[in-house]
Amino acid sequence: NTLVLRTDVSGDPSFRELLGRVRNWDLSAYAHQDLPFERLVEALNPTRSLAQYPFFRVWLAFQSESIPTVHLSGLQVTATTAELGVSRFDLSVSLWEQRDREGGEAGLEGLLEYSTDLFDRETAAGLVSRLVRLLRSVVSDPS
Repeated sequence: NTLVLRTDVSGDPSFRELLGRVRNWDLSAYAHQDLPFERLVEALNPTRSLAQYPFFRVWLAFQSESIPTVHLSGLQVTATTAELGVSRFDLSVSLWEQRDREGGEAGLEGLLEYSTDLFDRETAAGLVSRLVRLLRSVVSDPS
């Protein structure tokens, strides 16, 4: 189910402080995750536009389970994402954990989709580069 999450970044918080804010806000939002997003949109009845999704323009999806590999007699089947060539949002970032053969952590894999009306390929690649730099920095020094 889609949850609209917002974070207060005021006051120049450290990454740990910001992560705490996100955690607290998200946990309170998860208490209402059984409410379908479409029903929330219907109840709040925001001004609608075909040009944008109601309530948010950036989508972040994180899957903590890796994509399963299925073995069938003589076949190996792996699920994969389909590139539609169209982004439903201004920016869409999907991340999922990777596992090694023993089930241990093996990093993250990701996909960025973007509105070509707003971003060109070079700008999108720059956003990905900065996100990777941020994640590496946080891993090496969480404070």
